[in-house]
Amino acid sequence: MTTNQKHIELLDLSTFIDCVVPGKSNMSGQQEAQERRDFFIANLSDIYPDGLLETPYLYDFFTIYFVRVGTIHKINQLKSFEIKSNQIFISKPGEIKTWQRLEGVEGYMLAFTLDYLLLFVDDKGFIDTFDYLLPNAQRRFGLNEAQMAFFGTVFGEMEKEFKKPKKHSDELIKFWIFVILIKANRMYAEQYEKDFLSGYKNSAQQVYARFLIALERAFKKLAQGEIPRPPRVSEFADGLSINPTYLGECVRKASGKSTKAIINKRILLLAKCQLLHTHNNIAEIGYQLGFESSAYFIRFFKKFEQVTPLEYRKRNSGTFSITN
Repeated sequence: MTTNQKHIELLDLSTFIDCVVPGKSNMSGQQEAQERRDFFIANLSDIYPDGLLETPYLYDFFTIYFVRVGTIHKINQLKSFEIKSNQIFISKPGEIKTWQRLEGVEGYMLAFTLDYLLLFVDDKGFIDTFDYLLPNAQRRFGLNEAQMAFFGTVFGEMEKEFKKPKKHSDELIKFWIFVILIKANRMYAEQYEKDFLSGYKNSAQQVYARFLIALERAFKKLAQGEIPRPPRVSEFADGLSINPTYLGECVRKASGKSTKAIINKRILLLAKCQLLHTHNNIAEIGYQLGFESSAYFIRFFKKFEQVTPLEYRKRNSGTFSITN
């Protein structure tokens, strides 16, 4: 599904709220939060189905979905998936995503910016200490009966403080967000950690984790046209204050892949997103991704996909369309 945009459009929290939660201005106690636009909570049953976004965006904020009943169908980094009953899902900034449709959902959705949390904890790196927020980590968790009751209470308390704010309501909301993030990190350790970095037991895994974070931030900038090309391996190493050879050794030890291979995989993902979600021609996309010529870009793309970029666009143009 191509559009008339040159880059994957950045979606801020204000626009997101305006699209999916109509009548919010009529809710008591929300004026201050509306002006601030750095936090919002709503019942999933209040989300306006026809207000679902028409194309995937690069999200600039966190969202957490707590689903009691029903199903949310989403697209995340060109992958379709579902959030079902008795599940919680944490969505992070910097990923290209949107909803496809909702089916009888009940529960809560909260959205907040990183700056909102940093007013409570003055450490920009704090959010990176949560294992499940690293790239490629699982952020959808099944909940048992006790966990459903616990999260139901937490979201309910946040909703009360948001709709009828009192002294220190803002601080209490931030506290509850951190409770959710910490609880989710523990669930990740129980359910998925063996499939990822196993708790960073050695220095190679720690370097790999830092590299993935830097990679994600760089490609967010690239998607927005803020940098002219993907950083090279040496530039990532410089940013991490380590030797490029050591970076490569750590990445291969932790992942089994080369640093260049992981960078190429992200280039390919962004190329696919550009092909399906912008109107740019092949030469423009190649240029935005740092290729010296369209021929070089086409060879790169075909090496991994066995089809040209144009063939990929034609075959998949309707695959990720939004259906309400």
